[in-house]
Amino acid sequence: MRFIKIVLVIVVFFVLYFAYHFSSNAPVTTSEIFRDDEAAQAQRSVDQFIKELDADKTSYVARGAHSKAHACVKAFFEINEDIQAELQHGIFRQPGVTFKSWIRFSNGKGGMKGNYDTNKDAHGMAVKLFNIYANGLEKNAADSETQEFLMHDSPVFFVANVNDYNQFLESEDKILYFVEGINPFKWHLRELIHALNTLKPPPVSPLKTQYFSNTAYKLGPHNIKFSARSCSLQEEQSSTENSDPDFLQKEMVKKLSSGDGCFDFMVQLQDPTKYMPIEDPSIEWRESDSPFISLAKIKIPSQVFNSPEQREFCENLSFSPWNSLDVHRPIGELNRIRKEVYQASSKYRHKKNKAEVPTNLDW
Repeated sequence: MRFIKIVLVIVVFFVLYFAYHFSSNAPVTTSEIFRDDEAAQAQRSVDQFIKELDADKTSYVARGAHSKAHACVKAFFEINEDIQAELQHGIFRQPGVTFKSWIRFSNGKGGMKGNYDTNKDAHGMAVKLFNIYANGLEKNAADSETQEFLMHDSPVFFVANVNDYNQFLESEDKILYFVEGINPFKWHLRELIHALNTLKPPPVSPLKTQYFSNTAYKLGPHNIKFSARSCSLQEEQSSTENSDPDFLQKEMVKKLSSGDGCFDFMVQLQDPTKYMPIEDPSIEWRESDSPFISLAKIKIPSQVFNSPEQREFCENLSFSPWNSLDVHRPIGELNRIRKEVYQASSKYRHKKNKAEVPTNLDW
C-alpha cells in the first residue's frame, strides 16, 4: 500500500507542480488573525512535544529540536551607521551601537541518537543579545532582558498552520502524513516539497551559509522577516573530511582558531499589495517583491569555544523567539504556539537535567 501511494505521488506531482506556489489560500493582511481553537492547539503542541522529548531522552534530555550544537560562540552585533529613519526601532534605534551576544549553531534534528553532521537536515542559528539596555534603550513592561533571533537555513517553514503542524507531530509515519488517504488532491504535496527542501545536505560550514526567520515579526510599525547571510557565502569547499559525523564543529574550530566569522543581518518588509502573508510561513516572501535591507553586522571574533565549561553553558541556555523587545515581537499563529512550546520544553528539560538556565551571560 505504501509503495502504491509513493507511485501516485510521482504521477500527480507534475500535474500539481505548476499550481504549487498558488495552492495556499492564506489572506494577506497587516494584522494577525487569531484562531478560535488556538488555546487547544497550543496545548496539543505542548503535549506532543513533551512526549517526543521523553521518547528521545537517555540519561540526559536534549532540546526537542536543534538538539546537537556545533558551537556556542561569542559575537558582536554591530548596528549599521546608515539605517533609514523609518527602520530605527528597538535595538536599531541608535545606529553604530554594538551589542554583545551568544550564537548557537546546530543541526535541526531532535534527539542526539544518529544526529550526524553528514545527514540531510535543517541547520540553525540562534542569536542572543544581552545587556541590551546598557546604551540608553528604555525597557517597557512587555520587554525581555534579551533580544533573540532564531533562524534556520531555509526561507520557509514546511507547514502552513498549527493544525497541520500538530497533525504532523502526531503522525506515527511522518512520510505517510503527507500522502494520507487515496485522494491525491488532499495530500500535503506543497508541504512535502518544503520538507524535502529543508532536509538538505550540510553546508560547507555553519559560518558560510544563509539563515532565515521563516515566520514574521514586528519592527516597530512594520511587519518583517529577517535573515543572516554569511559575508563569505561564496568561499571554496571545506578541506575537512565530510564523512566525519562532527565535521561541522571541526570546521568551525578550524576557522575560528585563525580567523573571524561574519554575517549581514537583514530585514525584509511586508508589502501587503504582494503575496506576503503573515499567517502562512510556508509561503516565501520573494525578494523580487521586497528585497532584504541590511541593518547590522554580526562579527564572530577568533576564539576557542569548545571547552567543556562553555559547552555545558551552551546546553543550559534557553532560546526563544519570545525573548524579545515588544517592538520586535513575533507575530502569526505558529509563533504564538511557539511561545507555549518553548517555555514548556525548556522547563521540562532543565527540571529533568537538574540544571538551571544561566543568568550571567556576560563575557
